[in-house]
Amino acid sequence: MRGVRFFAANLEGANFEGADLTGADLESARLTRTNFSNAVLVGAFATNTLFNGAIIDGADFTDVLLRLDTEKKLCDIAKGTNPVTGRNTRDTLNCF
Repeated sequence: MRGVRFFAANLEGANFEGADLTGADLESARLTRTNFSNAVLVGAFATNTLFNGAIIDGADFTDVLLRLDTEKKLCDIAKGTNPVTGRNTRDTLNCF
């Protein structure tokens, strides 16, 4: 799914577990309760995106464009290490 375009899509409850979403356009998408466990989102565009209730265990958010408030909310729930990239989810979100 590299480079897929989900601009303003309603993906509520979708399952992207283990998906490669590198460079994906998730701009303004609704990702409420979406499963991103162990997904690779490197370089994705996700500003103005709703991640309420999303599962992000082991997801790699390296270089993902996020609003600061969204990044902070994701940091509150971030845990795990991506099995493909070996990166810690909290590190890829720049959580402190």
